[in-house]
Amino acid sequence: MFHWFELRAFCHATEDEEKVVAALRAVLPNAEAQRETLEGHFGNPLVALTVRTEAAADIKEAWRRIVDALGRDDVLAGLEARIDDDAVYHLRIDKQSAYQGVIEKAGSGDAIDLRAKVEAYPKKPEVAVRVVRAFVEAL
Repeated sequence: MFHWFELRAFCHATEDEEKVVAALRAVLPNAEAQRETLEGHFGNPLVALTVRTEAAADIKEAWRRIVDALGRDDVLAGLEARIDDDAVYHLRIDKQSAYQGVIEKAGSGDAIDLRAKVEAYPKKPEVAVRVVRAFVEAL
């Protein structure tokens, strides 16, 4: 159903990097975090933390966590707007809540970016929407 599943969050200098990794693991517990050192717009240090998996079992478990937390209807609402022309599903999860073990949609800019590449043949957004809908409804 999915080629890969990825979460990415930025860790600011004022944040504890391990806590941001813990927030990512609230959704995808078994993935190893990749770290990239960056510089912010004003020269401030940033670290981009990414966890990614291509393992079907891990992807299914991550989706199950998301659907259990947000509800099937909420995940499926606005599905067309969440899938881009490359058949990638997008969702923003609140980073602070995730650190506390609660998965909810982001209400601010301090978020975890979720991206999931949908196996859609042909690669068209409308096909990807059908695939994601069927996958989520089957969970």
